[in-house]
Amino acid sequence: MFPTAHPHFTGQLASDRFATLRSEAEHFRPRHPFLTSWRPARIVEPAADLSRVVPVQAPRTDRAA
Repeated sequence: MFPTAHPHFTGQLASDRFATLRSEAEHFRPRHPFLTSWRPARIVEPAADLSRVVPVQAPRTDRAA
């Protein structure tokens, strides 16, 4: 029988994995401070592609009223 068929085994495996991940995170954090490595993202506006823009026809003003 596979251990996944027994809920108490899977619960134990999950809690063991969670404890392992938590201890690894606590070991990793002091060496890698978050705020010293954080920088705001550089925002670059894309250049407008004017070749795709259809020119707007200006209204004619030389007509008599």
